[in-house]
Amino acid sequence: MHYKITTLVENAVYGRNLQAEHGLSLLIENGGYKILFDTGQSDLFIRNATLSGIDIAEVDFLILSHGHSDHTGGLRHFLTVNKKAPVICKQEALYRKFKDKRENGVIDPGLPDLSRFRFITGKTELVPGLFLFPDLPVINPEDTHFKRFFTQTPEGVVPDIFNDELAVALIAENTYSVLSACSHRGITNILRTIGKSFPGYTFKLLAGGFHIHNAQDEKFSIIADYLKNNLPEQIGICHCTGIDKYALFRQTFGDRVFYNYTGNTFYL
Repeated sequence: MHYKITTLVENAVYGRNLQAEHGLSLLIENGGYKILFDTGQSDLFIRNATLSGIDIAEVDFLILSHGHSDHTGGLRHFLTVNKKAPVICKQEALYRKFKDKRENGVIDPGLPDLSRFRFITGKTELVPGLFLFPDLPVINPEDTHFKRFFTQTPEGVVPDIFNDELAVALIAENTYSVLSACSHRGITNILRTIGKSFPGYTFKLLAGGFHIHNAQDEKFSIIADYLKNNLPEQIGICHCTGIDKYALFRQTFGDRVFYNYTGNTFYL
């Protein structure tokens, strides 16, 4: 099994024509399937896809990592352009969300026909070799990123501990790779959970956002200390990890670290 991953939206962009925004959207292609992981915050992912020769109407599945607007803001644009793909997420991803008092969830009063949605609660093999992990226990509470976030639950507005978050594992030839969009529940917690499912497999790639931009260096050290003993062959830094922390990852782990910018394509 081989994978091609195209970065349709990320905070940074290099090269002509494409544009960037604060958000994330990745297109995963494997075995004839096209799976979109998040939509960024607008229709920019569609415009970038078109410029890259990618037809969003052909996507087979949309996965939403969690309910924040920089990952779901393009949802209504996706549902307009693509008439077939189910939307895979946790039900909590559709709850209203706030940073302090600013609403930052799936802000769309015209939201959709729920018949397009498939809510999951447990480990799911979406297509052969691509697993979703919606149950992410907080093993190390020091590696969480909940501060200032709130969500509207049936019980009222409560501090958000991101029960809506999920991560992706890609399996190929006795290797596993992990894609995580924001890692609010902590990338080390996510890796512990996924790693237990694939004992004896080689850890090939970790890519995504770790939500430590502008955080104290102690947050970086928690992740770096874990990775020193569980080191993937490649580490793709992007989105809410921050350029400041990318520099620390590069300094610590050298050439195996790359920045995953808008327009970048990588292969597994």
